[in-house]
Order: sequence, then C-alpha cells, then structure tokens
Amino acid sequence: MPFITYSTVAGALSDDKKAELSEALTNAVTSTLGEGFKRNVWVTINELPEGSFYIGGHPLLADVLREKIEQQ
Repeated sequence: MPFITYSTVAGALSDDKKAELSEALTNAVTSTLGEGFKRNVWVTINELPEGSFYIGGHPLLADVLREKIEQQ
C-alpha cells in the first residue's frame, strides 16, 4: 500500500489545494503502478509551524509560499 507524506508550512494550503494535491499525488502513483492501487494510496499532509522550514538559511513563511502557489 503506497503511503505519501507531504510536509508544508501551516496555512500555506487551502482545503481545496490540499484536496487537489492529494488527488494529483494519488494519480501520480496510479499512473506508475496501475489503477488497481488507487483505492489503497494514502496521502498525509503534515502542516508544521513557520520556522520549521528553511531554504538557504532563510525561513519559509506561509504567506510567501501561498503567493507562489497562487501564481501558478
């Protein structure tokens, strides 16, 4: 049974984006392993507080990440 863990900054993803992400990750697994796996794919989205993620020594903030997501 595939188990996917996605970690992000708390507040960066809306409920709609979480659902969209979960579906996309599930589809990625099933396109590789086969449709028979779809109902057995687990996706967890871990939301950690700001100050838990750093890029190049700088904290990744929820509003910055949200802005990047909305630009897509």
